[in-house]
Amino acid sequence: MARTSTSRGATAAVVQLSAHREGPKRSSLAQERSRETRRKLVKAALDLWNERGFETGIDSTTAEEIAARAGVAKGTFYFHFARKEQVLLEMGWLTARVLYEDALKALASGRSLDTVVDQLMTKLARRIERGPRAAVGRMIQEFHRAPPSELLPDQEHFGFQRAFSVVFTHAQDSGELPSDVSPRDLAAMLTALVMDGIREWTVDEAVDLPAVLRLRSALVLAGARNLVVAPPRRRRTTTARARKA
Repeated sequence: MARTSTSRGATAAVVQLSAHREGPKRSSLAQERSRETRRKLVKAALDLWNERGFETGIDSTTAEEIAARAGVAKGTFYFHFARKEQVLLEMGWLTARVLYEDALKALASGRSLDTVVDQLMTKLARRIERGPRAAVGRMIQEFHRAPPSELLPDQEHFGFQRAFSVVFTHAQDSGELPSDVSPRDLAAMLTALVMDGIREWTVDEAVDLPAVLRLRSALVLAGARNLVVAPPRRRRTTTARARKA
């Protein structure tokens, strides 16, 4: 009986250890399947909106039609998106996630800051240009309209600022940016300039998006490298003012 009990205990331990090892893998596979389903839904929505015209197609297309085009049940659509306009937000999240992955790959290559940023701007612009202007413009509008609860960042949903922050932090650690400049502030500035450039592109066909984004990023870097930060002024205390009086 003792041997049997020991054998059963060892078997249980092996099963638990195997489950522990398989857990992260299964979780990763589930996340990837979820991402793939969301991509299919986004593509289906874009196809339908493009066929019907983005000016009216977004409003006239139903969630059921998007799910059918993607080959999934209507319930699957609502599992991923509370409303069809969230598909527009997902377009933005997907673009930001790819930009972040591009940034990590570029940093791993050991290229200089200027080269990394220039290449990121070019890739981002080309990716944006592949989408219809009307769809990109509506996406930007939706980010302004959406309630704050739908824009909270997490591991799957974040903006361009995360990629830029990683790049600028790395550059500061390697001495390519001054130590008294905030990578987070720089990333926020570049994000604002990039989004404004994309918005201009959506309403003006004459805008050369790659050139605009590359120029704006170069201006941010030049400003960061030549910024003269004045030391903070010391506030006079009541005692010091009294002594002077």
